[in-house]
Amino acid sequence: MRKVVILLLPSTAILLAVSIGVHHFASGSGAPSASDSSDPPRATELYRPRLEHDPPVPLPPAAAVRDFTTFLNRLRAASDRSANSLLLHRDGLDRAEQVFRGTTGVPDDIPIEMHRPFFTVDPESIFALYFDLPTLERGLGLFQQNCSQCHGPYGRGNGSATLQWYVGNLPRNFTYAKFKNRSTEYGTVPTDEDLYRTLTRGMYGTTMPPFRHLSVEDRWSLVEFVKSLANFYDDFDEAVVNRFDSEDSWASAPLDFGVEPPVTLASVTRGRILFIEQACVSCHQGSKSKPVGLARWEGSFANWNDEMNRPIRHSRDLTTKVFGGGAAASDLFHIISVGPTIGPMPSYLRLPQEDRWALVHYTQSVFKPDYPQALPSADALVKPPKTDDPK
Repeated sequence: MRKVVILLLPSTAILLAVSIGVHHFASGSGAPSASDSSDPPRATELYRPRLEHDPPVPLPPAAAVRDFTTFLNRLRAASDRSANSLLLHRDGLDRAEQVFRGTTGVPDDIPIEMHRPFFTVDPESIFALYFDLPTLERGLGLFQQNCSQCHGPYGRGNGSATLQWYVGNLPRNFTYAKFKNRSTEYGTVPTDEDLYRTLTRGMYGTTMPPFRHLSVEDRWSLVEFVKSLANFYDDFDEAVVNRFDSEDSWASAPLDFGVEPPVTLASVTRGRILFIEQACVSCHQGSKSKPVGLARWEGSFANWNDEMNRPIRHSRDLTTKVFGGGAAASDLFHIISVGPTIGPMPSYLRLPQEDRWALVHYTQSVFKPDYPQALPSADALVKPPKTDDPK
């Protein structure tokens, strides 16, 4: 018996060491995070969808900013020397096209040429540029561990869960650099703070969870890594370009959204009128009694597609209080102002701020019974659409 115990001791010790090592890696890093502490987390470290204000976003570590800048410099230099060295060719390109078709959910009748500038870039050549850049090397490992099951090993929105995804929430393809939750204008890339905030809070009502259990440093590593995926081949300039490169024109400063005015019966009523006049009702309500959303077939909306031309099956049901970016007034004001960039919903930045806040107040009144409720007679106050007919 003693011999058996002696023989088992080394094996037990090895298993214990492996278990500790796996737990240590899964926790994010050696530095303790808020979730590692035995103390209860502070309220400012949590996100709840009903909060009116998120906790302040911490500044990124200087090393993270420096590593991403170095990556951009390396990408430009490699592209200038030989853009072909960063691209897939022949058999590799054929295989990439087959994988893209078979795993992303893109309809077969969509011309592959419109997607080729993005998946033509060789992701392994991009990863090779991370050499000796700890932020991106760490971000790559964290991404493969936490994100690749949905977003794919190269961030193309084609992880193993993609084709099993429930309707309307296919994972993002990060190479396109199109994001719903932004504080920047329609069609521009989000700020680093926008990405950090989304990563921390998750996408409410979808299967993307919050990642606030990761340390601040790890979340910033993931932000910089996701930015490094946003590459495409510009065949006009014969260059591989990253959309987060500040030398190009896709970046935009965060917009000033002002201060929310009080919620009143007048603002809710004004919001209902605008909801009809601005054609929100055509996608979110139709002939139904409440804005419960419409199925694609109900409105015959063939243009309900995401960034990869995958069909969006249903518009948002505004009565459920479930919004990907959160249901707080500030969250709704952001999405109404700048638009999600993905899908058919436009930006309403052209409307005065008070009108956008009125739309927010009406939207919230739909799922907040304690808010003032627009009277049915408000619909009769809608102005008819303008026409060019002089009659």
